[in-house]
Amino acid sequence: MSMSALAQNRREPVELSAADGQEAIGRIEERDAGLAREASHVFESLTWGRGPQVLRQAGLQDWLWYVLATKYLTDEVGYMARLAEVAAVLCEELGLHRYAAICRSDTTRGVHAGFDESDAMGRAAMRKAKDASGIEPPDLDDFEWGEVMGDAESTARSVVEDALEAAIVSGRLVVGSRGWRRDQAEITVAALNGDHPVEPGQSWRTVVVTERLQQWVDAAERRCGPLAALRGRLANRLLHPIDTPAGVVSMMLPVTWFLGSFGDEQPLTQAGYLSPAIVRRLHAEAPWDDPLASNGLLRTEIDAPMVHHVRSWLQSVGALRKHNKALRRTKLGAAAVDPDVAWGLLVSNLGEQGWDRFVVECCGLTMLDRAEGISTRELFGDVAAMAADMGWATAEGGGQHRPPGEREVARAFHGMSSILTLCGVVAESGDWRDRRVELPVEGVATMLAAIRVSAAGPRSAPW
Repeated sequence: MSMSALAQNRREPVELSAADGQEAIGRIEERDAGLAREASHVFESLTWGRGPQVLRQAGLQDWLWYVLATKYLTDEVGYMARLAEVAAVLCEELGLHRYAAICRSDTTRGVHAGFDESDAMGRAAMRKAKDASGIEPPDLDDFEWGEVMGDAESTARSVVEDALEAAIVSGRLVVGSRGWRRDQAEITVAALNGDHPVEPGQSWRTVVVTERLQQWVDAAERRCGPLAALRGRLANRLLHPIDTPAGVVSMMLPVTWFLGSFGDEQPLTQAGYLSPAIVRRLHAEAPWDDPLASNGLLRTEIDAPMVHHVRSWLQSVGALRKHNKALRRTKLGAAAVDPDVAWGLLVSNLGEQGWDRFVVECCGLTMLDRAEGISTRELFGDVAAMAADMGWATAEGGGQHRPPGEREVARAFHGMSSILTLCGVVAESGDWRDRRVELPVEGVATMLAAIRVSAAGPRSAPW
């Protein structure tokens, strides 16, 4: 039986009681005492001893497609199919015929077959099955689920799963029909934005964001007091999405102009650079001054540093992509001709994940805290100290490690400084002996939004 041909439940789990569970196992025992013992084990595993009323399609699928394959230590051949059939018999006795059909479905057999081949194949089949079931809460344009969740997020996810299951039962969501992904997203949005039952004036979404921000502060509190203090003073400003700056059109002009002037595709030289002809055209028409550009004939991108920096950054964020001997503008790049889209792209990509992102965040936090500006020497020193407290280390010869110093911080910051200064996120002043940086109005909004991406975004690690 396929997942698209599931019977309806005669009863729903919320209608069941502990007595219903005991009676179901009792009826199985009348037919087969051995089967009843296994049914009792499956029942406890599925409900954690809390009764049949807690059964949900999402929990059943997780048990069938993940727990059976990864949590049972046995060499018995075919044990997954055997226990899935036991679960099907139990569900039938409880009146949960749709659940029984999932236990016996081709999808379940396919996931088990994948795990019989390898863990990687099994997990791939599991992810595909969960996604196709319609019960798996999708990521939204403005919200992604974390790989690691706190209690509030885990509960919110269960609320969405229940809403999706209810929509399937009622016929509001017909999995596999035209436009069902759109319907699934709309149901998810409605559930996430629904009133939280305990927190007055809060939705499930805002409670999740609050939890993530608290975890962000707590992660620093355990190791680095100064960083925890910076995060703590800023956290309330990150509870809600940051508005796009009023001057976004002029702010993002270097990016939108470049993408518009670039066109769909440009040839690359053997060395992987833009051709001299397009470099000269872009340099001549650019809405910026480039004091470091060569005074003579521009032979390569390196002779026009700003053209090179913008092209490299756009390629690193996926707006441009190399194809054979040419550089193509992607769908994302075409969309980013819009200033709002370009700003969102900048906000989401201020430094790669890991060390670069940490440096940009800490520099941003410090500049936001010091509105009057700060010398780069002091800034990089402060960030290096925070990095050491947080356990960052850099490798040296002979396999030795040491905490990052100002030089490593400066290198990471300057890796982004070209695009930051070009778009007006960071303003620099002073000569090389006393360089100072600060955030103008547009820069404040942009840095807040960039920090919110990591502070209130999905978590992939428990710290």
